[in-house]
Amino acid sequence: MADDVDRFRPLEKQYRHRGNDHKNARQRRHDAHRQTDRVEFSGVIDVHAKEANAAANMARLHGRALSSEELAFNYTILSPRDAYIYEVDGLRGLMVLTGAMPITTQVEWAFRAVRAYSQQPYNNVTNLTGDRGATTRLWQDAWHEDATTSGRPAWKAFQALRWANIGAHYDWTARQYVADPDIPPLPEELQQLVKEVYAMTSYVDGRDVESGIVNFYPAGTSMGGHLDNAESDMINPIVSLSLGTQCIYLQGGLTRATPPTALWLRSGDIILMGGEARRCFHGVPLVTDKLPADFAACTQALKHTHIPAEVDAFADYIAHARVNINLRRVAAR
Repeated sequence: MADDVDRFRPLEKQYRHRGNDHKNARQRRHDAHRQTDRVEFSGVIDVHAKEANAAANMARLHGRALSSEELAFNYTILSPRDAYIYEVDGLRGLMVLTGAMPITTQVEWAFRAVRAYSQQPYNNVTNLTGDRGATTRLWQDAWHEDATTSGRPAWKAFQALRWANIGAHYDWTARQYVADPDIPPLPEELQQLVKEVYAMTSYVDGRDVESGIVNFYPAGTSMGGHLDNAESDMINPIVSLSLGTQCIYLQGGLTRATPPTALWLRSGDIILMGGEARRCFHGVPLVTDKLPADFAACTQALKHTHIPAEVDAFADYIAHARVNINLRRVAAR
């Protein structure tokens, strides 16, 4: 049957292209960001360079500045002055918010995700282990390790981190959320971020979020197409913040039979997945090593308030990595 055809996977494979010049998968992943000249990107929608879009994509793209009501909210994290909201024909319920997070805030939040959300007391489980205590010193050991250390085991251990669950605990084996009184609630700053995104997009029915996944994507890695459907509340939108290097994001349909739409996401971009988009397949087939120049420059300012050696380690990491914070409500309304 035609509906059984997987139209998500071919585009996913196209942008995950690694070339044939390397002998093994590890080398292909390592050099992925150097292979982008071999992949055709003309079909990827770029809201930051609208004139570079193909005519068909330009026709699908609709953007607007914030309304007076949206501007009137008391923002403490985001900045409404340069914010712009984009929607794409065919992607019902998906909004892309650009220009809303100042570059200094992007740097601060990426730094916080790497050094704090990756370990206790924030995270309750990561891809590395289900033992909360096992990642207590993951980042500290990594940045304390001398760069001349043979093999750099601590740094490699942190590089292997792909996700950390914060807030309400998600059991990946059972694919369900479980009550755990030892897990602290979602940090207040993440709650506030979501409230400000609701205000900027006039999402009047948004409820408090309870859980988050922080993804850590070194350049060349990817996340396959999937559904976020383990929550009892499938009405409240997911809010997703991109930090660090540029990536391609795929937004598909309710089944894999729908061809996905590809979008470039840059540091500071925020996606709101509400309505139909909340129930659709999505993924990240390509993470590049393209970091905004002003991001790298602002990173050095962290040395005024943090240990310079730790900031240098963070700068080395984020120069070739994307951090994604996505937040959702768990409990049914």
